[in-house]
Amino acid sequence: MTPPRDSTPRSLIVFNVGSSSLKYQLFAFDGALVGEALAHGKFERQTSVGGTDEPTPADIALLSQTLEEAEKSAPGRPIAGAGHRVVHGGRIFTGSVLVDADRIAEIAELGDLAPLHQPHNLMAIRALARLRPDLPQVAAFDTAFHRTMPLEARRLPLPDWVFAAGIERYGFHGLSYAWLVEALRARPGGLPGRVLAFHLGSGASACAIVEGRSVDTSMGFSTLDGLMMATRPGSLDPGVLLHLMRTRNMDAGQLTDLLYGQSGLAGVSGLSGDMRKLLASGEPGPKLALALYCRRAGQIGAGLAAMMGGIDAVVFTGGIGENAPAIRGAIAAFLSPFGLRLDAAANEANGEAISPAESKIEALVLPANEERIIAQEMAAILKSI
Repeated sequence: MTPPRDSTPRSLIVFNVGSSSLKYQLFAFDGALVGEALAHGKFERQTSVGGTDEPTPADIALLSQTLEEAEKSAPGRPIAGAGHRVVHGGRIFTGSVLVDADRIAEIAELGDLAPLHQPHNLMAIRALARLRPDLPQVAAFDTAFHRTMPLEARRLPLPDWVFAAGIERYGFHGLSYAWLVEALRARPGGLPGRVLAFHLGSGASACAIVEGRSVDTSMGFSTLDGLMMATRPGSLDPGVLLHLMRTRNMDAGQLTDLLYGQSGLAGVSGLSGDMRKLLASGEPGPKLALALYCRRAGQIGAGLAAMMGGIDAVVFTGGIGENAPAIRGAIAAFLSPFGLRLDAAANEANGEAISPAESKIEALVLPANEERIIAQEMAAILKSI
């Protein structure tokens, strides 16, 4: 499993596998540095939510088709390594790792912490090991960026035996935040000391980043916590669930469907979890959903700002964060007591810098690029072995 060390043109492939889709991106690689993106694609998977981490014959065929398509798109650039987005690294993984049999076993043991995501991430690793046993594989974890959070940010207010069982606040979207740190470092002026970052997509979270390190984040033990999302509620009084169990006899499966698929923007609006449809609607339900969404983001953002002792920069990323000026504007209004101001024209144009010179806090819109940060971490690992 030793990768090439020369500068022969090669490529790195990054996989992001979910319950119903497989996405990939291919990057140029010279044996040391990651270059331009060469190709990308998305395929539908025939499987169910939850699922198993053992690849089916259909999964094997899909991975084989993906590799074939990727290699055809970049002739003369053989694939030197494969990287995988893995949702949960638990307490074990504080960074990306080269995959071997022991690592696969450790990732599998974490499946109960992310049962709706982890099996599908691991499936691709297992399938690729069968198809290309000599191809180095690297696992990159969404939780790893947040392992720098102090204990008081990770601990839940529950008894010691619960914490001992691995139940704590892990945080997610870490690969997105890791990329933002890299992108900020590359800008003129470098990395701001205190960054409040919002990753706003169908899943959404916020993160307090001090000197490039996560010190707190809105998502906790699961991806249900924190900000309101497309179909997830975000922070929720657990008494609501106890009440539904007691008065509606709802079981774990029904509650899972409610919390992951029927709540958030979709549940409140009665229309859709698609932000574009809600912004275009003007009906009372969608208006209320948008008001709740921005209010929750403002509340949580202000709390994270307090934890940092202030804000030097606010950064928006993700599909909504990058493309919804009205949402950015509404969230920024809640943060105006900290000195945040937006340039209306720049914000409306989805510019990179959207704050005027007189704003005490810099406001930025930066594209998410989780695939590139995975490729960069993979390149660093391949160079070291």
